[in-house]
Parts: sequence; C-alpha cells; structure tokens
Amino acid sequence: TRRIVHETGIFGLYNGLSAALLRQGTYTMTRFAVYDVAKDYMRHADGSHLTGGEIALATVLSGAAGGIVGNPAEILNVRMQNDQSLPPYMRRNYKSAAHGLVAMVRDEGVRSLAIGLAPSLVRATLATASQFVSYDTFKEWLIGAGYPDSVPVHFAASFAAGLVATTVCSPADVIKSRTMASLRLQQPASVAGALIRPPSLWHTCWSIYRSEGLRAFFKGWVPSYVRLCPQLVITFIIYERLRKS
Repeated sequence: TRRIVHETGIFGLYNGLSAALLRQGTYTMTRFAVYDVAKDYMRHADGSHLTGGEIALATVLSGAAGGIVGNPAEILNVRMQNDQSLPPYMRRNYKSAAHGLVAMVRDEGVRSLAIGLAPSLVRATLATASQFVSYDTFKEWLIGAGYPDSVPVHFAASFAAGLVATTVCSPADVIKSRTMASLRLQQPASVAGALIRPPSLWHTCWSIYRSEGLRAFFKGWVPSYVRLCPQLVITFIIYERLRKS
C-alpha cells in the first residue's frame, strides 16, 4: 500500500474502480437473479424446504451464469489493479473499463474476453455456494436460537459467511488472478513482440504448488476478507430488504 501511494498517489488505491463496478453490475446481479429464479422454479408445492441437492444445483447454475457474464469485467479488474506492479513497458494503461474492453478486443481478439474462464467459473461457483449456503445456514441458526429475523441477524450471518467464502475461494482467486494477469504483455522495442499463451488450469495449479508450496494458494487472504466482508454485509442486508418489500 505504501509503495502504491508513493508511486501513484492516494488515487492509485482506486485503480480499476470502473472495472470493479462493472464486475459488480454483471457478476453479482446475475448470480442473485439466477439463484432466486432457480429456487423459485424448484419450490415445492407443499411449501417444504428445498433439499440440499436442489440448493446445490441453484448455486451451481447461478455461479456459472455469473462467472460467464462477469468474466470480461473480471479480467479488466485484475489487469487494471495489477498494472502498477509491472515494469512500464509491460503495462496496458487501460484508462477505464470501456477503454480496456475496446483495447482487449482490438489487440487480442474477441476470444480474449474468455481468458481465464475456467478458473473464473470454478471461483464463481465456489463463491456462490459458500456465500449463499453459509449465509442461509448461519441465519437459520440464529433465528432458531430465538433471535428475530432482523438487520443484526443479517449482519452477523453475512459476517460469518465472509469468513467461509474467503477461505473456500482463496485458492481459486490466486489461480484466476495469475491466469488473467499474465497474458499478452507488450515487449520493449528491442524484443520481438509475442503473444504469451495462457497456461492450462492444471499447469497453473502445479506451477504454484511446485514453486511456492500449498500456502501460496492462500496468499492475500486478509485483504480478500477485508474486501469481501463489508461487501457481503451490505449486499445481503440490501438483498433481504428488497426481498421483504
């Protein structure tokens, strides 16, 4: 953080903000919409609760849909946040999410919008399952313990769900980020430019494990939780208010 502020100023902490907002507007909204639609479609006529398998199916469908729709914004988010850590000749210098999308399609083709889709789908599915299922579970426990279905309960349940989701998603986050950040790099004039083909999902996993060990898959856990926890608290509280209204 100190290096970023020193090199780019306080606004350097907001690199990739437009891409992050685009990601939330595509990935998160799609997940919530598909999850609710899937649960409504599978709702039992007698009013009984959905089975574990039905909830799992709803989370898989919503996670996959969110991962596909939000993947281009995810790539932009990773690249724009990672740009300042690269040497000047390797930086992409996207000015905004819109500029980044145009530059990606122009320089790397339409297929570049699907870069890292496999780890993105894995991560989206894990995130949806861990966030939604753990939130519903913690909320039911609290309500069953005698607490009213209110904002404090939603806050506590989403706070706990953040712990579960961050831990479950950390390996997929590491793999996804490295895959998306590593592709087409602009070489200096003295080096012939080349398209760096992305490694496979399993090759990336093995490379990280072989060179850095198992702990590498949980690098950045603390900043990930600091980012995710407030987001989940706000999202689920608003979600509950909208659902009740």
